[in-house]
Amino acid sequence: MIETEKPRVRIRGIYSTALTKLFLDNGFEIIQPSREIAKRFGLEEERYLSPEIDIYDRQDQQGVLIETLPKYTERITSLFFNEFTDVIIRKSKIQKGAIYKGIIYRPAPQGGFIIKLTIDKDAWLPPNDIETNKVIKLGDPIIVEVKELTEPLPRVTTKITIPGDFAVLISSEDVKVSHKIRGEEREKLIEIGKILRPEGWGIIWRTGAMNAELEELQDEIERLKEEAEKLLKVAEKSPALVQLREGMNILTVTFPGMSKLRLDGIRSEVFPTVRYHHWLKSMGNSLTLIVDFSEKYLVKNGTEIEIINKSIKQMLLEEILPTENTIIKISHKKPRGREVILGPARIIFRDENGENVEFIMYRRFKPGGYYDGIGAPKEPGDYGITIARLFDTKLITAYFNIENKLKGIYVNINTPIEYYNGHLSYIDLEVDVVYVPGEGAKILDNEKLKKHLEEGLISEKLFEFVKKKAEEYKEWVEKEGEEFVMSVADRVRRKLEEEVLKEEESPIFYI
Repeated sequence: MIETEKPRVRIRGIYSTALTKLFLDNGFEIIQPSREIAKRFGLEEERYLSPEIDIYDRQDQQGVLIETLPKYTERITSLFFNEFTDVIIRKSKIQKGAIYKGIIYRPAPQGGFIIKLTIDKDAWLPPNDIETNKVIKLGDPIIVEVKELTEPLPRVTTKITIPGDFAVLISSEDVKVSHKIRGEEREKLIEIGKILRPEGWGIIWRTGAMNAELEELQDEIERLKEEAEKLLKVAEKSPALVQLREGMNILTVTFPGMSKLRLDGIRSEVFPTVRYHHWLKSMGNSLTLIVDFSEKYLVKNGTEIEIINKSIKQMLLEEILPTENTIIKISHKKPRGREVILGPARIIFRDENGENVEFIMYRRFKPGGYYDGIGAPKEPGDYGITIARLFDTKLITAYFNIENKLKGIYVNINTPIEYYNGHLSYIDLEVDVVYVPGEGAKILDNEKLKKHLEEGLISEKLFEFVKKKAEEYKEWVEKEGEEFVMSVADRVRRKLEEEVLKEEESPIFYI
């Protein structure tokens, strides 16, 4: 590929304005910007060289996926860890586009074959990713390329590609053109491709070919041909179960509450940005349109942003956030992506104090087993009071027996609590504070967060933040935690008793 001093980055999605500014400020080149981004930053729209770093929204819009050349991985993670306190970055164990000399291991239950890429890495080769003239025998070596990072196994193909800036060599003898190229230019590239394609290979012309000189196209095809021949020679001499070519590292980036607020701040340096812009946009639905309209209205009419912020907050309270007596679930996510659903819980009170919105919830528990950290048994009639303040970095649950005696308090330390799609949601940061009457408070540190730090999943900044919060919450629990939860529990019980007196049933919920 063409070497440049600045890594080429293409950015799409709801985080594009903030991330474009962040990457421009840190020495990256933005290519193929959208029309709106090009206008905001004074960039050329038609910059069609291929990206070395490709950034786009995750499906849940809680962060981005980054496809990057391996040599830029450390630079990107360092940039994000320096900029965002609670960002979480998961790096794929297998690179997209990597080529392996594997072994045809066994038939796959869903069709096709399981391919052993290395001693400890397997992949799935679907039937439609096997070239028609390919003979498949169990135990034979096979050259495959990683096509998709699907679960539980990555998907591979025997259809090898050799990518460049203007073209991609493909193992089928065909000539194709990017859908962005139309008309006479498209027909011209098809004819050029028929002439230039090496024997046994086909060509896909990328968008950048539209603006390239014929000599540049010839030079690239010749270089890609040499690369392909070299790859096949290496493959022939190599033993099985080895990687023959690097691919792209895939980084799954999560932007929790603090990161979204920092992105809001970066974006506001470029364009008027309402409070909680990225949180609201990540919820999707009608909020996206409301946020976009509000910010464009600010530009056009010069309205005070605080007026808009108050209007949006009022809409959140009246139409989006759950109200009292709503049944809600709590999405308790782990840094590696696993999700545990707590609840259902019933919202007894929704308290509003300035910018703070707090939910006080009532939960019932099935008997059997013990409460984590507290050590008390789960007995018939036990219930819990859970207190969750929007954007707070702790979730408090107090456990009571049938006689209203406090069994213990559990303070979960997490990323800021957010609301999405009917769930209160956060990422558990693996360190907790527990309090048992008569025993005092202690910090539960199971070394998981330290391991996440060592593996590069979180930053040193977040690790230190959690340690500091643990000490802060431990001190709070020791000084006033029991008195606080008892007063909240009394308030909840009075409300429930009033309902009983009115002959309104209070539902029982289990977790």
